[in-house]
Amino acid sequence: MDFTDGMQQASLPLGLSFGLAADEKALNNYGKLTEYEKEQLIAQSKSVKSKDEMQQLIQKVSDGESMM
Repeated sequence: MDFTDGMQQASLPLGLSFGLAADEKALNNYGKLTEYEKEQLIAQSKSVKSKDEMQQLIQKVSDGESMM
C-alpha cells in the first residue's frame, strides 16, 4: 500500500500509517486530501507524543476535518 500518493520519497510516520490502515474511512479521506493538507497532517503526526493523540488525529481524518 503506497501512502505517498505522488510525493517524492515521502513516507508517513509509522503510527500514522498504521492508524490509516486500521480505519478505512480515514484512509479514504486521506486519499482525498490535497498535497498541502497531506503535508500538514504528516507534520502534525510527527509531533504526536502518545497513542491517544495519534488516535485523535486519525479520528479527525476519519471525520473529514480539515488539516489546516
